[in-house]
Amino acid sequence: MQNNMSRNWSDLRNLVVYIPKLGKSVGSVVDFFFKEGTNAVYALRVHTHVNGDYALPVRGIKAIELDKVIIENENMLIKALPPLPQSQDLIGQPVFSEKDEELGTISEVVLALNPPAAMRLSGITLASNGHKAYTISADSISGFVDGKAVIENHIARKLS
Repeated sequence: MQNNMSRNWSDLRNLVVYIPKLGKSVGSVVDFFFKEGTNAVYALRVHTHVNGDYALPVRGIKAIELDKVIIENENMLIKALPPLPQSQDLIGQPVFSEKDEELGTISEVVLALNPPAAMRLSGITLASNGHKAYTISADSISGFVDGKAVIENHIARKLS
């Protein structure tokens, strides 16, 4: 599932947000906001050194490198945080089939990064009790309902 165009969320968390023209970091990535139903990532949540948390809309990201997120200037950061779900709402969430069979919990989220302005959830890693971890395409998720992720039955059968 992973390639140079996608990365695990745990690899992106805590990356510095860097402005090359100023030669400085303005904070670090602590979470992301996504739109349910579309799997689109709307913004990254950035903790700044002085003023707390800001939203960095993905359209304001120039590049995502191995060790930093590059933006043009500080004006890309918005103080108002969107009322959207975040990664913290996903990690640890139980996963069920459409037949309401419990399959495990979400242990990781995979994000597609290319292009950064169209960042999106591309998959989840499912951890189940004592079994192998599986990465499931975001396209196989029927939805997020009542605090749980629901995946399509034909995918659930393959995990058994």
